[in-house]
Amino acid sequence: MVLNYVYFGVSILGIFLFFFLLKKFFKWLQKKLDKLDRNVLFKKAEVVHFFKFITPRREKHILKFTIRALRIGISIVFLIFYLPFVFHFIPETQEIADTILSYVMSPVNMVVKGFLDFIPGFFFILVIFFGTKYLLKFLKYVTGELEKEAVRLDGFHADWAKPTFNLIRVVIIAFAVIICWPYIPGSQSEGFKGVSIFLGVLFSLGSTAAISNIVAGIVITYMRPFKVGDRVEIGNTIGDVTERSLLVTRLKTIKNLDVTIPNSSILGNHIVNFTKNAAEDVGVILHTSVTIGYDVPSGDVIQALVKGAKNTELILQKPEPFVLVKSLDDFYINYEINCHTKNPEKGALIYSYLHESIKNELHNAGIEILSPHYSAVRDGGALTVPPENVPKDYQQPGFKIGGFKIGS
Repeated sequence: MVLNYVYFGVSILGIFLFFFLLKKFFKWLQKKLDKLDRNVLFKKAEVVHFFKFITPRREKHILKFTIRALRIGISIVFLIFYLPFVFHFIPETQEIADTILSYVMSPVNMVVKGFLDFIPGFFFILVIFFGTKYLLKFLKYVTGELEKEAVRLDGFHADWAKPTFNLIRVVIIAFAVIICWPYIPGSQSEGFKGVSIFLGVLFSLGSTAAISNIVAGIVITYMRPFKVGDRVEIGNTIGDVTERSLLVTRLKTIKNLDVTIPNSSILGNHIVNFTKNAAEDVGVILHTSVTIGYDVPSGDVIQALVKGAKNTELILQKPEPFVLVKSLDDFYINYEINCHTKNPEKGALIYSYLHESIKNELHNAGIEILSPHYSAVRDGGALTVPPENVPKDYQQPGFKIGGFKIGS
């Protein structure tokens, strides 16, 4: 009996000794941490690139917090397992010690038993994991060759390769998770099932718009209306496609604005692609209209418009520009000049050059450009061209009212 009390006393001293050594050890670790001036855990290039915000000072704080938490955890675990052992030496507390130890060992035994039961399922999950991993690697290689056009399939376009791989990858991973699900510990419990149903309902209610955008993104991918880098018009937005994903498409406008358009909106709008046919021999046709009075011979107008188009930068000389008479309006004739270019992405600049060149050629030819508002507030006597373009022998006609001529 006395020997049991001696063992009890020695065990109590062991507690103090343990905490003394534990304090010394962690104090030594703290001193080592205080001397750190560079990253230890986050020093690899890949990790540093991913965790850019982890500076040496922040890593030091993280390590200090981790060490304090580790010290507290070790102390708690030691007391949980050691105190029942200590009190087991005294007959008066032996029953209590056994009860406490049974409470502690019950979840431990459950975890150990659960882990042993999980081992066969674990190997099954490993087989599925590595099988899925290498299958995806093989598919990635095949789709990569299709994207580079090293391998060709009839009816399969190269720009379909990457999105097709992404879709197949999602399906394969989902299928692998479904197969592995019954072998995950706790997956058959009622609590696990309840949480799964709850998360599924939340996902269903909150992802309606996202799902519609994903479906639209898939449809757009296989419609192939545009690719990254194309100049397009979607709805009222004109810009270059900078990014295309399953959810959204991003355009960069000529004003250097970034516009994000949901794919469902794109699918419900018309899409104009200015770049797709630009590489052809004839390029893309740009056109603009000008209104000229009935008193000017159409041949002179057409000649001036064609000459103005030919003198415009980035306009092709072959095929030659051509003019269409669009309409005969109340005050003027509407002429449309059509010209070809292979640089539709510079359309705003080309139109600016074209309008300036047409204006100059019409002025040089002594032809004025009319509009209904302008015609309604003038007498029609004087030419509205720059003075240097007015012919030297030009005489302003008089203004007639009821057959009487006023002025000369």
